[in-house]
Amino acid sequence: MPMKEAARTSVLSRRWKKLWTSHPYLVFDGSNSLRGIHYRSEQVLESEQFKYLNWVNDVLESHHDAAIDEFKIRFYLDQCYQSDIDDWVRFAFGKKVQRFELDLSSSRVISHVQDSGYELYLHTLHFQTPLSLISLVLKQVRVSGEVLENLLSNSPFLERLCIGASTSLVHLRVAGPSLCLTYLEITACARMKILEVDAPNLLSLKYSGQSIEIRFIGVPNLAELFIGGMFVETCTRSYLLPLVPTFASLLRKLVLEMRVDERKMKLFEYPILSQLKELELQVRARDHDSLLCLTSLINASLSLNRLSLELSWSKSYTRRRVMKVKRHHYNLKEVEIRGFVGGIVDSEFCIYLVENAILLEKMSIDPFTKNEKGGGNCFKAERARAARVHAEYLRSKYGVEDKLVIL
Repeated sequence: MPMKEAARTSVLSRRWKKLWTSHPYLVFDGSNSLRGIHYRSEQVLESEQFKYLNWVNDVLESHHDAAIDEFKIRFYLDQCYQSDIDDWVRFAFGKKVQRFELDLSSSRVISHVQDSGYELYLHTLHFQTPLSLISLVLKQVRVSGEVLENLLSNSPFLERLCIGASTSLVHLRVAGPSLCLTYLEITACARMKILEVDAPNLLSLKYSGQSIEIRFIGVPNLAELFIGGMFVETCTRSYLLPLVPTFASLLRKLVLEMRVDERKMKLFEYPILSQLKELELQVRARDHDSLLCLTSLINASLSLNRLSLELSWSKSYTRRRVMKVKRHHYNLKEVEIRGFVGGIVDSEFCIYLVENAILLEKMSIDPFTKNEKGGGNCFKAERARAARVHAEYLRSKYGVEDKLVIL
């Protein structure tokens, strides 16, 4: 039961009056109240922050249980509230919290230049016994590599670590023979330079941000890899790919957030990804590009079953002929394409897959990306109608009535 609902039960019975004060899940999600504040005054923001502080502090003063399972803060607060947030951190860690999230982000703030955020210091944590943490999420929290490494060394049960938009993180070493960590996510940490990973139980790694040096020392069980942001623009051709062979035979899922650059991608030499089952490509393209430059990566994925492609477009108003490439794929069974507009670029790629994926069972085409779902305007609706007409043309011309699903 959500915490607010649990608190309301206190009016139902005298016996239940203080029952909610032992609630083990303390989730303070105030993100909805931030919507629209970007366009309003600072006084409105300060008023919302004051109400949020009172809400959290009142609940914590009433809470009497010795331990909590989950503690989440989701609201925009900066270093002006350092003292209050320090108290919340001490409260949660003192209650042996298992899942801790401190998300102080806001659309009002450009995270990569934000230096006025809350900073998590080592003395705030003052470890006395090993922590009970299973999951740790810090977003728009200034936290150094030293603090994180101390947290890791004192958290023998930690499985999930997510750090986002920290301007204090420069060098992080995630290492330890007894480390239980299975998921690591580092995003939008603008000043980061080096990430060292020596985690025997790590299954999934996500990095998105500036170009950095990643040192894979020991990741014998790494099965999922996500790379994106500015990092992917250089890593694929100069840094990451030479390292990938050390665990290429283990990867089962690869997600790349990338921009199509045919000239540079022709120089790539992809390692053989013998166990890769799922490939997800989030691609920025122009209408004169060709997605056929991605076929070398698909071809290197010998066991690929599922391909997901999400397209975002920038117009260049250059027209060209449809190109043909022949390169058979013998295991690819399912294809998903989002952001389909029915132009030369995406139609050409669909035709390629229909003709070369020997065992293709299903291809779904969606005119909308994930971010466009649930909203839109007249222009996007018209674009979607036109895209569906093009998809129907492909269905009839290439005889894939039973395989093509148009959303």
